[in-house]
Order: sequence, then structure tokens, then C-alpha cells
Amino acid sequence: MSKPRAPRPAELRLQQSRERIRQWLSHEDEESDEDGSPDHPISDQFQAWMKDLRDHPMLSSAFNAVQGWWESHPWRPATHLAGGLFREALQPVAMKHPLALVLVAAAIGGSLVWFRPGRGLVKSLLLKGVVSQSVLGLIKQPFVGTLANNFITWIHQLSTPRPRSST
Repeated sequence: MSKPRAPRPAELRLQQSRERIRQWLSHEDEESDEDGSPDHPISDQFQAWMKDLRDHPMLSSAFNAVQGWWESHPWRPATHLAGGLFREALQPVAMKHPLALVLVAAAIGGSLVWFRPGRGLVKSLLLKGVVSQSVLGLIKQPFVGTLANNFITWIHQLSTPRPRSST
């Protein structure tokens, strides 16, 4: 039998490189759950709490209803995009300089409170949105349609002259 030979320097470097890649990939798999978000103790606690809510007999139907509502909500894609942007851009800054991030957020929030940039704009847009949605909802009701049809017929009858009968 021949004696096993020692790996050459190039083979050794290749094995070390492969091992580092393997460790890096296995480290990534351990850090990520099925959603691709990092696995932290807080998210573990949150996941456990959500599982308890799903298992509760009275809260499971409410939880499923809220989840179904959120699945079809129009803001859902925007919130997922914002969450991804936060993870990519702000999370590293928050890990390195948490106090600076809190101070910047407080300054932005304070300036919004102090200057109130959307003071009249938000109220007018909200009022216009609520009124238009209410009017559209009323118009779609069959009773309102019949009422509007009868009103238009009545106005038309008032505006057309009646033939005079001669007796």
C-alpha cells in the first residue's frame, strides 16, 4: 500500500477556499428563515407569539380574517418594498450608530410637528376622499338609483308643457 501524500499548496488553498464558502453558505442558511429575514431573538419571540395566536380557538378565525385582509390590501406591496429597503439601507446604519439614527428620526419628527407641512392638505384630501367614496357608495345602491330615476322623470314632466284641452 502506498502512503497517502500530503496535499500540495494549491490543493490545500482550494480545500480551504471551499470550506470557507461552505461555512459562509451554511451560516446564511442558519440566519434566514423561510421569508429570508434575519433570525433574531425578537423575531423568534414574535413568531412563537403568532403561533400561539393561530392555535388559540377563538382568536384563530380573527387572525385568519386579518391575514386575508392584509393579503389583498393595496398597500401590502409598498410595505414589503419599504421593509426590504429598510433592511438593506438602514439596518446596517442602525447596528453601527443606533443613537444617531434615533436622533435623526426625532429631528425629522419634531420638524414635521413644528412646521405641519400638510396642515390643510391632509384634511382636504381626506375630506374629498371620504365624500367621494360615500357618494360612490350611495350611487351604487339600487334604491338610490331608482330614486334618482324617478326624480329625473319628475323634473322632465315638470319641464314639458302639457297640451291644453279645449272644452
